[in-house]
Amino acid sequence: MTLPPIDLPPAASPAFQDLTEEQKLAFAAEYGRRKRSLAVMMVLAILFPIQLFFLGRIGLAVLFLLTGGGLGIWYVIEWFLTPGRVRDYNTGIASEIVLRYQTG
Repeated sequence: MTLPPIDLPPAASPAFQDLTEEQKLAFAAEYGRRKRSLAVMMVLAILFPIQLFFLGRIGLAVLFLLTGGGLGIWYVIEWFLTPGRVRDYNTGIASEIVLRYQTG
């Protein structure tokens, strides 16, 4: 019996249980490769505010850089928004992978 990845988003957990053992192993490998680490994204948010690029929010990232991080205000606010954005990104990745295995 393959256990779900430790950091699997709760929204994807029920669908994960419906996969075959082979699909679970493939899911775990792909999810581990594609997910974003909260710790790394927080370091990027604080030191080099480029985490939005890594989270697929290109337009927002460009706007962030063009405004100088909202004159510094958005820069600080981003420290608090980044954890939720990482969770949303990882949930989207997990859902996409599970859906592909369920339909394909």
